[in-house]
Amino acid sequence: MKKSLALAATLLLINSHQVLAGSVRTVYSQDVDSNFLELKICQGYGLTINLMSTGEVIKQVWIGDPSRFAFTSNGSLCQKSNDNSNDSNCSQGNATVLFLRQITPIKFANLTSSSDGNTQITIITSGSDGQKQYQFKLIPATGSPSYTSLVIKPDSARPLPVVPVTMKPEVVSTTLDRIPTPATIPQPTAATINSILPGRALPRNDANALVYGLAIAHSNGQIKEGSITWKKAQDAIKLLRQGKSKEEAISRSGVKEEVFNQLIQWGQK
Repeated sequence: MKKSLALAATLLLINSHQVLAGSVRTVYSQDVDSNFLELKICQGYGLTINLMSTGEVIKQVWIGDPSRFAFTSNGSLCQKSNDNSNDSNCSQGNATVLFLRQITPIKFANLTSSSDGNTQITIITSGSDGQKQYQFKLIPATGSPSYTSLVIKPDSARPLPVVPVTMKPEVVSTTLDRIPTPATIPQPTAATINSILPGRALPRNDANALVYGLAIAHSNGQIKEGSITWKKAQDAIKLLRQGKSKEEAISRSGVKEEVFNQLIQWGQK
């Protein structure tokens, strides 16, 4: 029972954060509230922040360091005033999508700029639940982006969690406190995978694949809940869901590269 509950908790992580699909990155309102998400703005591409699904309208937008980023919207925003009135309640604000892009750095008089080019953007919205604040870290980048649109959806649209069926995992005798390697982890059987992944399939980005692979290793008795490897794999999942690359997730979490790759390989099957 304890093992099944632990696996269910692991699988719940699949739907608790963002899912990457093609050029679109999808997050849910609560994820933005609880995480300072990083957004890479690539030269010549830009990025849209889409709030259409939430039913909210954008009232005000602030960029900490506006010397490297500019934005436009698909509607009006509330104008800043000097009388300390609450402009976020103005009737003019009706935008639902922002478009961010890099610009050639501008030197503004009496305005400091960040040393690394990173800054934050704050978005004030209004909806059926009142006012809400979204905040993201903007990072200037080069090359091709992994996504060009960030879609924010309401928490009510979050897919239901996958609930595993009763399992009878094949426990393999091994030292669970030792960090496993692919040589010590048996290949999962089709029966094992089917017992862990019942029902409909979910998108398998790297983070989701790592979750599934970890669940398979756990059911086989190879990675013990709470062990060093378990914790490092969980850290790697969080880093991937923050938009980090595989290399950075491995480096910052400390998980062995061969273990990381093996878990993802299993999770993608």
